[in-house]
Amino acid sequence: MISSADRAAKFERFRHILEEPWHQSKAGTFPLFTTDRSYDLENYQSESQGNLPEIFTHFVEVQPDKLFMDLGCGYRGDILFHNVLNVEVYPSRSADLIVDPTRPYPIRSETLDGIGCFAVLEHTRQPWVVVREMRRMLRKGGTVFIDWPFLQPVHGYPSHYFNATREGLKTIFEDEGFEVELCDTFVNQTVAYTVSWVLGALNHHLPAEIRPELLNMTVGELMALDVQGEQWRRWLEALPATAREELACGNSLVAKKAA
Repeated sequence: MISSADRAAKFERFRHILEEPWHQSKAGTFPLFTTDRSYDLENYQSESQGNLPEIFTHFVEVQPDKLFMDLGCGYRGDILFHNVLNVEVYPSRSADLIVDPTRPYPIRSETLDGIGCFAVLEHTRQPWVVVREMRRMLRKGGTVFIDWPFLQPVHGYPSHYFNATREGLKTIFEDEGFEVELCDTFVNQTVAYTVSWVLGALNHHLPAEIRPELLNMTVGELMALDVQGEQWRRWLEALPATAREELACGNSLVAKKAA
């Protein structure tokens, strides 16, 4: 449990980079609500939890005098970095700053040395705007650390908008003036997670009487199935609509220009 004294000390450390009127908060401590439009945990499937990547924590630890942000922190347990501002759109147990996801962040321009944003951008309605805000808040030479899923099923925190290929990930940052130093697939982002997630979700959503048909198949038998054949048709018809959306390979749309 992070103590109230630690939260107050952290507020004082970050007070000078907060926009008005937040830097003059009479409470003098975190968490600080900068909006009345924050989400509630009830809007989420569950509270996002996870450890920070080592590439980011090492960067933070070797520069204790620098200031960083964990954008979309979720719940980080009892981990406390005195030089990392935890930002969320709902009052998570780790959040220092609760913000309006539709407005600029209440942080002064060019005041941060680094920003970590891990498995968050796919949940933003306009990720390019968030990237632009990152650039605004960073000092010249500041660094972003990004984890952006590609082959993941729909998972709402509370919504899921955009997955990104490697080229997409690089392009959105390059277009906002960043120089990409590394873009790779880390051990927690491999195809193993995709296969496990998709098959596990498919098995979970199938009715109990049909599930053994999937579980008793070999990988080779599953791969050999005609994707528009009878077996897949039976499975897909047995899935609830929410599961068909969650596991869709693609989506189609027809839209009309407003009058």
